[in-house]
Amino acid sequence: MTLARSIRSVLRRDVLLICAVIFCADLVSGIVSPTFSLYAKGLGASLTLIGVLSSTVGLTQLLTSMPIGLQSDKVGRKPVLVFGMLTFAAATAVFALSSSPWLLFPGRILSGLAAVSTFSIGAAYVGDIIRPEERGIAFGLYASSMGLGFAIGPLIGAAVASWGGIPASYLTASALGILGASIAAWGLKDTRLARPGVRSQRVAPAWGNMGLLLRNPALLAGSMGNLLTSVTFGGMITNFFPLYVAQLGGTQAAVNSMFSARAFGSTAARLPTGVLSSRLTGWLTIGLALTLILGVIVAMSTTTSLAWLGVLLVIEGIGYGAFLTAGQAFVAEHSTPTTRGTAIGVYSTAGSIGSTLSPLLLGAIADIFGVRAVILTTAVLTALGLVTIGVMYARSRRLSEPARI
Repeated sequence: MTLARSIRSVLRRDVLLICAVIFCADLVSGIVSPTFSLYAKGLGASLTLIGVLSSTVGLTQLLTSMPIGLQSDKVGRKPVLVFGMLTFAAATAVFALSSSPWLLFPGRILSGLAAVSTFSIGAAYVGDIIRPEERGIAFGLYASSMGLGFAIGPLIGAAVASWGGIPASYLTASALGILGASIAAWGLKDTRLARPGVRSQRVAPAWGNMGLLLRNPALLAGSMGNLLTSVTFGGMITNFFPLYVAQLGGTQAAVNSMFSARAFGSTAARLPTGVLSSRLTGWLTIGLALTLILGVIVAMSTTTSLAWLGVLLVIEGIGYGAFLTAGQAFVAEHSTPTTRGTAIGVYSTAGSIGSTLSPLLLGAIADIFGVRAVILTTAVLTALGLVTIGVMYARSRRLSEPARI
């Protein structure tokens, strides 16, 4: 099948609708991410508490990724996606109504639950409805929808915040969550794989699948890569990059513009990565993406120029977008329809570990040594993770055939 024909075959109703749902989800994230740490600080949160608030999201994802992934294998992806979008709406409403940093915790718990139920399960949904030969392009389109939402979200948030303040922008995000839930409820088809009375479609136990993952270097490497990008983006960039920019004299508008530019760069990389993933090995694609991210973080630690930081953030976004596309396709490739939700759950769990532990560590480092030390620490952790992935690749070369779960 030619490239043009593959693209045309992917641009169909079910694919476009899941892209619309995930676009809404990332609009919500794009509104919240650039402003949350400064918003929490304005309510009286210390740098350590900001890290704890972020870790709450990661901890929630860590505890719920496997159960939600397994549940989606049983009941189908659609009801989980609807639930996730409604949870995003509830989370942002809680943020808007908070008058103390401690009141932000319920919203952060809901945010973690929403992220697992939308982004992770949305990827599993794409894997369900797409033929293997179309998978790279489909995941490129899916990831591009995510990136576009995260690019436009900060612009919407900044415009609304300039009129009614950050709480007004969070209420706007809540409305977008309801819109996404409506699209999912009335637009997506049921992909339920395990129906009552159909014994041939029984779902394998989650912990058994996790055991298989730990013996599969390919899936383990994809999960490690997700952990690294969670440390970089969910740990350092989301929580401490805005504070670093403010420390250097940048405004909230400058932070929003940087995040938006980053997201546009990330989006631009996703569909080409999806196309290339059909021609390059997954190992090579994720390795190149993570190496690019590492180089950018090292460069960030050496500059105090706001303009240069903005450029570096865009380049990091390109690396992140490339990994996001390749990583999701990588996991889909090494899973089967009846276990894909669980496999994505394991992949998401690894990212959640990074999102849980890194903000706590980085928040403490920021309080003791300053925000710039956070960037250096992130670079060291990313380098160590890349070495680990290299070891996994060497192990996979010794195996005659990768295991599948």
